[in-house]
Amino acid sequence: MIPLHPPRSVLPPLAGATLGLLLAGCASSGGESVYAQAAGANDNPATVERLVNQAEDLTVVDCLLPGRMRRMGTTVTWVTRPRPVKKTATDCEILGGQYILFDRANPSTALAVWRSAADAGDATAQTYVGEIYERGLTGTANPAEAARWYKKAADQGFARAQLLLGNLYEKGQGVPKDPVQALDLYRKAADLNEDKVVYLREAVAQAKSEYAAEAAARRAAAQRAAANRARAQAQYQAVRQRAASGQQEVQRTEAQVQQAKQEVVKSRSTRLLDQPAPAVAANRRLVDQYVAVAAQAQAQQTQLAATQRIEGLAGPALAQN
Repeated sequence: MIPLHPPRSVLPPLAGATLGLLLAGCASSGGESVYAQAAGANDNPATVERLVNQAEDLTVVDCLLPGRMRRMGTTVTWVTRPRPVKKTATDCEILGGQYILFDRANPSTALAVWRSAADAGDATAQTYVGEIYERGLTGTANPAEAARWYKKAADQGFARAQLLLGNLYEKGQGVPKDPVQALDLYRKAADLNEDKVVYLREAVAQAKSEYAAEAAARRAAAQRAAANRARAQAQYQAVRQRAASGQQEVQRTEAQVQQAKQEVVKSRSTRLLDQPAPAVAANRRLVDQYVAVAAQAQAQQTQLAATQRIEGLAGPALAQN
């Protein structure tokens, strides 16, 4: 395979950093530094081309090495599964490996490279796959899928996977929040015996139980508050309906008061044609009826005013909840 090189504009950051080191540290055969040859008016295209090629060769890539050829006896020969590794581009080419030339920074490429090894049980590959899912490098972050791959590697004793899985348990991302489980995973990643953190584990477990109790109390309080708000809303609506109906009752009673008053006045101004007296006395029954209706109207007005004050006081309070 003839090595190809991408355009200069797509050199990865590592290649640029390596190029700087090469420019600063190398010297030409004539005693003039490579930096002097490749800078300013003394640009040497051949030197710059050679340095850029060297920088590309030192780029670390996801290299898929060919499988090993195995033989059993004198008749059976087979090739094992290709192996993904981190190699420089030069080493990958020397070893006959494969890497993406123009799309080295594409996480989907990395996922395709590491997934087969992860499926085969390689702990390192499983951890890389988990990190790709956790960071959402191929699209949307998927911490649950990341936790699944981390657990596969953590169960094999891979320290980095234990660390990353512990972080998910500590934050409750992709898995239930469990600080005790997180502590155990951190302990394993730190290569500490269980007796080294036994008291720490007890303290974390106690804090977890206290937190769970507080969380349960908060949930219960929230449920009670929600139920009380629903009851308050129902009572508020009932008060509003009572105020509306009370307003109508007051209007009807006030109309009755006016009618009773008119009847009393009419009875007082009635004259008898055959009597010289100016007027007969007002009808006692009409007066009593007027007084009773007026008292009823006053009582209804008092109730209506109180009901409207309840509505005015409770309305803003309910609006804040």
